Amino acid sequence: MRSAIFLGAAALVAASPAPQALDFAAVHNAPAPTGPATNVASQAGVYNAAAASTSATAAVTAVASAPATAAEKRSLDKRTFCWWFWCPVQQNTAQSSSNGGSGYGQNSPQPTNTGYNTVPMSTAMSAPATTATTPVAASSPVPTSTGIVPSTCTPISWTNTFDPCAPQPDGYGPVAKPDTAAGFVADTSLHAIAKSAKDPQGYASTFKDLTAAVNANTYLGFDTLKSYDVASCAAKCDTINLCTSFNIYMERDPAWNGEQCSCPMPNSITNYKCSYWGSGVTPEAATNNGQTRGDGFQVVITGSNGYSKTNTTTPVTPPGCTKPTKCGAGGAVHDHPRTCIGQHFFPGPFDISLCANYAKAQNAKNVASGIWSKWLSFVGYNPSKCNFFNGFMIKENGVAKGTYCKLFAQQYEGSAATYQPGWQGSAHYEVESSWSFCM
Repeated sequence: MRSAIFLGAAALVAASPAPQALDFAAVHNAPAPTGPATNVASQAGVYNAAAASTSATAAVTAVASAPATAAEKRSLDKRTFCWWFWCPVQQNTAQSSSNGGSGYGQNSPQPTNTGYNTVPMSTAMSAPATTATTPVAASSPVPTSTGIVPSTCTPISWTNTFDPCAPQPDGYGPVAKPDTAAGFVADTSLHAIAKSAKDPQGYASTFKDLTAAVNANTYLGFDTLKSYDVASCAAKCDTINLCTSFNIYMERDPAWNGEQCSCPMPNSITNYKCSYWGSGVTPEAATNNGQTRGDGFQVVITGSNGYSKTNTTTPVTPPGCTKPTKCGAGGAVHDHPRTCIGQHFFPGPFDISLCANYAKAQNAKNVASGIWSKWLSFVGYNPSKCNFFNGFMIKENGVAKGTYCKLFAQQYEGSAATYQPGWQGSAHYEVESSWSFCM
């Protein structure tokens, strides 16, 4: 009787097609990248974690099982050094520390950033020694925009605009001479501010002094500052859930809203801006060159610096999960088609909890459908149970796109993550922040 049940179950899982390595079409078709909003001094609460969690659960629409039979699973064990549904513990060098660091299953102390744990800098990967930034003083103690709207400027209409002739926020930076878009980008004093900025403690520099700001799917918000204060940007990023990078830059903005105003060509102000990201920031993602507002005012950007702690950040272990392990030094992923239960892409910041919720929802769906049999777990391999998942940030042509999750019926060691996507047609894909967890 038992052999008959086993053969039936084997036929069920053998009928499941082996998934492709990654769903590149889903990544390519992610929503357009975003960045800081205009006409406001700050923006927060951009990422809706509750809605993202709901989307992770909703991603499970049908039962799923791994194609491998129990006999094939035993053969896989010989190659992956896993036994039944357990893998032996191996020291995780990416997280170990000479002063008491841990291997699997332990995290370093949690900072105020509730979305991550940070690996001590003494054991960090590829993070140079850094010192805190000394803020560069603003050119004026008050915003240059204060009281500068001429009294002769009056609203013409409120059609399709907001508060015509209204002063725009802040403006603590120096105004370039000549006061033109070209003059702003060419101003050597502004470039000097960016070039002289020191890397903040815990962050590595990823680019300096570009004339464009970051746009990506991993946007978390921004602030307008009173100076080019890299240290305060880093401190704020540390308090934002999921933030692992920031972009600080200077932006030429209109002193007042020229749309539907009798003075359609405002003078300029210079804003110091800092944007926050749930991924690394790269030069390839710096595609925001500004825009034209009103009847022709040119917003442009200069002195754009990027800083990241992505390579030294460990995701907080989701409830019900264990053994956080950096996969393939963070740049490779698990690809085991015979034990893969499913995969899904979620645009947005790197959020490992999405993978955990996706895995739990898939297990619940399988249990409710009656295909998760106790005897399968008893013999050591259940093709319908997610025991292990790999979550990572996927990038297309250098730009972060979102969290990618892969579910597996058996556990693997970090060294078994060897797949790197590379070129797919005309697009190049790569991975950062690749982590695995056991259920």
